[in-house]
This record gives sequence, C-alpha cells and structure tokens, in this order.
Amino acid sequence: MRYLLLVPLISTALSLKAWGSHREILDVGLINQGRLPYFSVPTDTAPTEGLYIDILDEIGREVGIIFRYRFFPQSRIRHLMNHNLLDVEPGIAEAWRTDKLEFENSIYSHAILTSSEVMVYNPKNFQTSPDTRFLMTLSRCSILGFSDLDSLKEKQSNDQKIITEMQLLQMLKNNRCDFAVFPEDVVKPHLSMFGLRVTDSIATFDLKLRLTQRHRALLPRINQAIEKMVSTGLMAKILMKYRGSDD
Repeated sequence: MRYLLLVPLISTALSLKAWGSHREILDVGLINQGRLPYFSVPTDTAPTEGLYIDILDEIGREVGIIFRYRFFPQSRIRHLMNHNLLDVEPGIAEAWRTDKLEFENSIYSHAILTSSEVMVYNPKNFQTSPDTRFLMTLSRCSILGFSDLDSLKEKQSNDQKIITEMQLLQMLKNNRCDFAVFPEDVVKPHLSMFGLRVTDSIATFDLKLRLTQRHRALLPRINQAIEKMVSTGLMAKILMKYRGSDD
C-alpha cells in the first residue's frame, strides 16, 4: 500500500523536474565592470546581485523562464544584441538605441524604473558651481558603447572614450577632461572618494528591458509580471532596498 502511494508522488516530482529543465533560458548582457546598485560582478564566492537582478529573477519566476547573466564591455553587448547572440539588455531607454539595426531588432518591456542623469565635474576647476550649458562647451569623457544625450550629440569633437567608469572618474579627478554624464544612482557612492560633484538632473529616462524581436511572444507575460510587481508593492520594495527610495 505504501508503495502505491509513493508512485504518484514520484511521478509528480519527476514531472516538475522535467518542466524546470525545459524552462526557456534567456541570456542577459551586463557590463563586465559591474554597475551598482544595478548589478555586481560575480566572484568565486558570490553571485551577481543588485536591483536589476532582483527584478529579472522575479520576472523569471512569474513567466517561467531563466535569465542567465553574461558579462561583456558595453560596446560588445550592443553588437551581440544586434546579431541575436544575446537576448536581453536591461535598463535601457528607447531613445538610446536608435541605430538602424538596433531599432529594427529591438522590443521593449514596460518601464522598470526611472533614471536621473547628472553631469559630474571636478569642483577644483571652478570658482563657483558651473552652469550645465557652460560645461557642455568643455571636454567630456564617456564610456565606449554608451549613447549620447541629444544635447551632446554635436559636441563629440572634444569627447574622450573610456573603457570603465572608474577610469572615467579618475580622469575627472586628474583633470584629463572636464565633465561626464552619469546616472545619479551609479555615481553618488563614488563622489567623495574622487572629490567630485554633480549638477542637478539634466535628463530623466524610463528604463526598460530591451529584448530582441525573436522574443516578441514573451513580451505580454513579461509585462504582466512587471505590472504585478508594481501592484503588489514588490517593485517599490526592491527599489527601496537598493536606492533608499521607491521612485
């Protein structure tokens, strides 16, 4: 009798295991230098963690997919997305991906958060806090593979392309360039260490999950998962955990 009772239990367990093993896997492109509070670089003893990771993992549980995190330079991520060698690029505003191939091959989820962009500068170079319009006339450092704000697209002659954000901050500290544009979330923890300051916000963006066109069928379920996270308060809880606010 005990044997007969165990048979359906074993069958159910095997069925669940088989379902889990056939969950769709989507490769997510993340910058290989890390970008807290959005995500960290994994180590031998700790997996990647951060705001994006918590959001994606929850979406994966709701939709029944697995997000696999892969780390590359920013310019490489854009190339791989264009050629369907990555599936997801998180935290992207649609205005940042307007090259022909990117435009044709991209679809976007609902917004997962808003990002405030600020200009970062070395206060030792200015007698008073500089006006943003004045800063835009000076030399700029930016990350290779990052998109420019519309207000800066015509000022690339003075632009220096850097590989990592820590290198960029060091360049500002050493007066190798005059300003850089950062998400406020990312740069705030580093300002005191490098002796830098920021302007007021110069732009605000709705950040979304960018997927390749071949995953269009998944988009309604991903959006439903995002809507559920917002309505239940889970999204606000995640934002509070990593940002200290739910904005």
